[in-house]
Amino acid sequence: MTALLAAVAAALVVGLVGAAGTLRVARSSVRWATILGPVTVVLAVGAGLLVGTSKMLIGDARVVLLILGAVLPVALLMGVFVSVRSNRIMTDVRTRLDGERRRREIEEGRLELITWLSHDLRTPLAGIRAMAEALIDGVASDPQAYHRAIVVDADRTTTMVNDLMALASLKSKLTSRTTETVVMADLVSDLLGQLRPLAHSRGMELVGELNTTTSDVNGDTSLLTRAVQNVVVNAINYSTPGTRVNLALDSAAGWVVVSVTDGCGRLEPDTLAHMFEAGWRRDTARTPNASAGSGLGLAIVKAVVEAHSGRVQVNNTVDGCTMVLQLPAA
Repeated sequence: MTALLAAVAAALVVGLVGAAGTLRVARSSVRWATILGPVTVVLAVGAGLLVGTSKMLIGDARVVLLILGAVLPVALLMGVFVSVRSNRIMTDVRTRLDGERRRREIEEGRLELITWLSHDLRTPLAGIRAMAEALIDGVASDPQAYHRAIVVDADRTTTMVNDLMALASLKSKLTSRTTETVVMADLVSDLLGQLRPLAHSRGMELVGELNTTTSDVNGDTSLLTRAVQNVVVNAINYSTPGTRVNLALDSAAGWVVVSVTDGCGRLEPDTLAHMFEAGWRRDTARTPNASAGSGLGLAIVKAVVEAHSGRVQVNNTVDGCTMVLQLPAA
């Protein structure tokens, strides 16, 4: 009995020592730990068999089974540790890679935004300068038309700058927001009245549906108005004349839902993937009635909705698409 215990103890001691060494190595190198793990098991079994042979016990099959039984927990322990350690390292690597990719995307987006802004601001500023020089030199054929064009280009430039500042403030959490109870039904009704003339001028109809009596949300009235207005104006700009833009208000499961359905002729997958990016515009060749906006409207919509702990998404319909804004109900 003493000889049997000696064989089992030898296997167990070698296994535990090897396991301790493997665990220490695994902290710095999982590759070496995966090599040392099986080696430790073999050495532990070998130690038990060696002691068993020296004690003349190896002829009994129970000795081998007992040695293997003593080594098995050590092998399992090392396997579990190496597996957990490997998963942790892989998770850390994926997290670092995701963070690096995200930083790279942000940097690329920032460079694209600067390039886009430089191009779009240069155009109206160049026009303003040219028309101002013509007025100064007295060569303008219609000074009043030049004055009106200067005002239009100045307004367009101001709009782009204001949109850029608003988006930057929302992204950096620096926007001063007032939190109050906002009745979305009143907000939607007001926007319907304000934007119907624009829709009619583009040859389309703007209709509204109020399908709920509970439409209160906690938020900033001006920001929410701007977000919904941007969505509706975008729908009007990109819809085909003769179609209908529908603005609906619903509530479901603790959410107040604003949805805008247009007649833009459906969207390509690339459009759906990029339409909330700053500076992105849909191809105006397919929608000649679309105005040359700032390219920040939908980016501002997403920033406003997310600042109110909401969600925004867009889906294709039969003849266009539906943009849905979900806000937590008050």
